[in-house]
Amino acid sequence: MTYVHRFMVGAFVLLAACGRDDGGVGGGTDSAGGSSGSADASVSATLTIGSADATGGNCGPGEVACNDGCFDVSSDVDHCGSCDNGCGAGESCVAGHCSGGCAVGATQCGTQCVSTNSDADHCGSCEVACGDAEVCGDGICQAACPEGAIACGADCADAATDPVHCGGCGNDCNAGQACVAGNCTCSAPFMQCGQSCVDLQTNPNHCGDCEVDCGDGECVAGACACAADQTECAGECVNTNSDEANCGGCGLACAAVLERCEQGACVCGQSFDECDGACVDTETDPAHCGACGNDCGEQFCSNAECRAECDNNLEACGHSCVDTDDDPLNCGACGNVCDAGQGCNNGDCGGGG
Repeated sequence: MTYVHRFMVGAFVLLAACGRDDGGVGGGTDSAGGSSGSADASVSATLTIGSADATGGNCGPGEVACNDGCFDVSSDVDHCGSCDNGCGAGESCVAGHCSGGCAVGATQCGTQCVSTNSDADHCGSCEVACGDAEVCGDGICQAACPEGAIACGADCADAATDPVHCGGCGNDCNAGQACVAGNCTCSAPFMQCGQSCVDLQTNPNHCGDCEVDCGDGECVAGACACAADQTECAGECVNTNSDEANCGGCGLACAAVLERCEQGACVCGQSFDECDGACVDTETDPAHCGACGNDCGEQFCSNAECRAECDNNLEACGHSCVDTDDDPLNCGACGNVCDAGQGCNNGDCGGGG
């Protein structure tokens, strides 16, 4: 019997014991006077597979009736192995066992992944340590290793199934792997990608196949998809609430540098003012110099004032006096507008600004 099978049967028998009216674990007698205390009978009675759930409906084949419905306890992350046994964040339920940072069949005790079936410091559960003269086998502290188990110090392991001593002492399986016939093998739904076992149905770095990267998107049923707060525009996932090239919808671009996207609408950037429905730089705009509507006519707008000519350190671009070293609307040369999100540094458009 494999570790996972022993785990499942042990959990189911425990559930059966809890469900008995007489509080006992042993067998009673059925209506015909025969014994009804076998493990199989207990499991069948407790799991109520295919029986009515708490809502009065019928569970399907392979499902278990829990308080909030019918679930496949071999794969459901909220009812893994038994009702209400939820897996941790980032974990999957594989063969009735929560698997995340530890191999299938291993248990995380503190910072360690151990096999409670064989670990003498965590025998049967994380909290149970065997005595100095004892070993751990089949999850029980005892005087000697059970027949067929290999001795790894005080650990008695089934080398064919033990996730910590797989095929030999100290051969640990990785997360998502199971020990099968003494070999660490990726366990469904995990697949081998490089040195890791990944779920191709949900892993955004290996979506549908190894090395298929979804970027900022999500992997849903083995296919890349945009996250809930994103929209696909021209093959890319973007947030139309904040993306300046797709503001409020695909292809709706805000004016570079002058505008930014907020809540799906283009608004003037922090350094610009709205005049007559347009975003302008009142420091240099000759039609709105220093304030909306203040037209310099034939003069130049320099530092928010109308002047007859530009200062020596500024360049005339039309009737605007600008510093082409740091003006993102005239970066390095008149009319050279930087892309959205870029600043102008020493006449070159670059990040930030």
